[in-house]
Amino acid sequence: MDAPLQPDLWSLTLPAVRAARERAREHLRSNRYIPRKAVTQYTSSSVGWSTTTAADTFFPPDSAPVNWDHMFGSDVGLFAQIKYSNVPELEAAADGVWEVAASDESFERRISLLSHSESDAESRKKQFVFEYMRFVCDIISRAEAVGVEADVDLLAIYLQLERARFANELRGDLLVPISLTPLDHAGPIELGHGVRIEKLDESMQRARAVSTMYGGRVSAHVVAASTHAVVVCDIAIDNQDPFERRYRQSGIDYEVVDRVFECLHVISSRRTGYAQAVVRPLDWADDWEHDLPAVWKVQTFERYPHEFDQGRWNEEVEPISAKELEVLPATFAALSVAPANVKLASRRAVRALLRVAEEDEVLDAAIGIEALLLADSDRDEMTHRMAQRAAVVLSVDGVDPSVVYRLVKKFYEQRSKIVHGRSWKTMNVVLEGKAYPANEVGVVLLRALLLNLFRAEVPWTPQSLDERLLSALGSNNGSGS
Repeated sequence: MDAPLQPDLWSLTLPAVRAARERAREHLRSNRYIPRKAVTQYTSSSVGWSTTTAADTFFPPDSAPVNWDHMFGSDVGLFAQIKYSNVPELEAAADGVWEVAASDESFERRISLLSHSESDAESRKKQFVFEYMRFVCDIISRAEAVGVEADVDLLAIYLQLERARFANELRGDLLVPISLTPLDHAGPIELGHGVRIEKLDESMQRARAVSTMYGGRVSAHVVAASTHAVVVCDIAIDNQDPFERRYRQSGIDYEVVDRVFECLHVISSRRTGYAQAVVRPLDWADDWEHDLPAVWKVQTFERYPHEFDQGRWNEEVEPISAKELEVLPATFAALSVAPANVKLASRRAVRALLRVAEEDEVLDAAIGIEALLLADSDRDEMTHRMAQRAAVVLSVDGVDPSVVYRLVKKFYEQRSKIVHGRSWKTMNVVLEGKAYPANEVGVVLLRALLLNLFRAEVPWTPQSLDERLLSALGSNNGSGS
């Protein structure tokens, strides 16, 4: 086991933990009030989605675990059952740790997030001691939850909390749950370079749950409704300022995560996205909820189609099939090494799904198609060139080239109307007497082009498509002579 980063802090804290725990147990054996805290329980809907949200009840049952945060304080009251000065070892530890903090601002900020903002010395010490009490109680709470007593086990708990506060760099697995998109796959899907997809077990569903009480743009039910998560293993996390890391700027890059979601859309045509990112810490913890695994809830965000907010967690959704998922690793590998224009097209394919306005979806799809099918030298007859190239590409997949050519041309008529301010509320592509929504046509075309590109033994370019077209014309001329 590693040695403490702050050995003096550990030597002061261990006796305080022992004594406070014993004093609290005396209180628990009495007939006096015991503060309790509800623990998040796993729930699911009738159609199988997790509906697990954070436990928010203000009146937990008597069977709920002790709320150790409400056990000790400077004065006895509703939020403190025992005065910490009545536990000599706890008071001595608080005084000793404060003595270090008073002359070391960096140490102070690592223990207390808020004390440095207090205007006078007395208030500063009071806030610092309050947060140090929480630190001590976190150790006791976790020890009680997992049922350990020995000093070596207490040290193991302490070290995880200490690293979260004093290590300048932390490591962990980034987990981004895949919202409202089930996968027909039980085991992990390895994508390479430390990236994979994992099935979420009940303990992780509970640990990552968010509250329904505090509003916000992202629904707690969309956050909950995931069966699997994209995992980027063993990322480095800047922790030089723990407050900044936890509450302001995480510094986490989601480029690789977005790439996986782009590939999921390309292989399956699903409208998918994500609403949350969490980190599964490697040997550190900001805190715990009872006996659940440590989780740092990094952020919630609205990176999913807007229709997910319309009660989609009450609907049954067909999983992405195992057969479709077979090509996911190869698709991810192809996109990872693709040139910039292909990556742009892939980003736009998913960005189109997140749009609310149809015209924005059309423009995103158009930008993606242009990125794939236009060369830098193209100036004239842009639409004609793209339509020809798209026809060459998709003819390989058994699609009538003339249909592809006309679809692209008509889709770009709608794109032109938008950019010239002549779009209507309903934009349709009419082919052989049947109308298709322009935004859907664009998304389908872009996805089909990307899927073909990622499956190709040699990725095509606009120039290579022109060569294929000229070669085909030459063959036709030769056969007719």
